[in-house]
Amino acid sequence: MKTLSPVILLAVLAALLAGCGGGGSSSSSSGGTTTGGAGVNGISVGNCLNEDENFLVQPSDTQLDGQSPAGVSFTLTFFKTDAAAKAAAAKKNPKFTALVPLGVVDFKGNPSPFAGAPPAKISNVELAAIKRCIEKAKSAS
Repeated sequence: MKTLSPVILLAVLAALLAGCGGGGSSSSSSGGTTTGGAGVNGISVGNCLNEDENFLVQPSDTQLDGQSPAGVSFTLTFFKTDAAAKAAAAKKNPKFTALVPLGVVDFKGNPSPFAGAPPAKISNVELAAIKRCIEKAKSAS
């Protein structure tokens, strides 16, 4: 029974990733569903993060939820303009928020890695990976 659980988990994950991969191309060509400017949306960026940067995210058109390679949970919400993203980030706690092109990364609610330490947060390396995927999505449109 113990070996059956990982097999089921892998099958579900493979089906999930296959479904997301097929939706990315139709979403970017539909015109009206892209939330971020310049062809940037949760699906295009999420596919890049999952496939190229070792993140584990669940993408949708307007945002993606998931974990960084270091295990930090986060939500990335996309906006039509950088100004709209900046305005949204200004309303959040800066300790748990990062601004990226056309988006806001919210990593509130992560536990401390050990007793007495501050809560885990997205690293600069992980933010750079998110920014690379956003730029990749921009250049693909």
